[in-house]
Amino acid sequence: MDKRLTEALKAGKFAIVGVGNTLIDMGVYALLAQFMGFDPYLSQVVSYSCGMLNSYVLNRSWTFRSRARFFGPALIRFVCFNLLMLGVSTGLLYLFLDRMGLHKMVAKVLATGFTLCLNFVASRLWVFRE
Repeated sequence: MDKRLTEALKAGKFAIVGVGNTLIDMGVYALLAQFMGFDPYLSQVVSYSCGMLNSYVLNRSWTFRSRARFFGPALIRFVCFNLLMLGVSTGLLYLFLDRMGLHKMVAKVLATGFTLCLNFVASRLWVFRE
């Protein structure tokens, strides 16, 4: 198969998984922060972690078809990168909530959107590299 087509298929699969991760992340955040009144930053950590777990399992097995051990170097790279992205998205949440005064859900959508593109590049080139 053509290398560009293979990469496009991986990007498509990554996007599908990403939509699922985002729905999980947004759903858990909305449930905790919006409906249950939990602190938005605690809600961010919990919701991002739920999406992160889904992302690792599905991207590892389906998108990038990794044959490496589940608890191996890819998991360490994945967790390190996603902790960085959690910090970035939480920092953005702070900026949008506390500095700009945006609604919790608007701030969450903006913070999430800002980090999505970085995830594919890092996942493809570093986390699940062949």
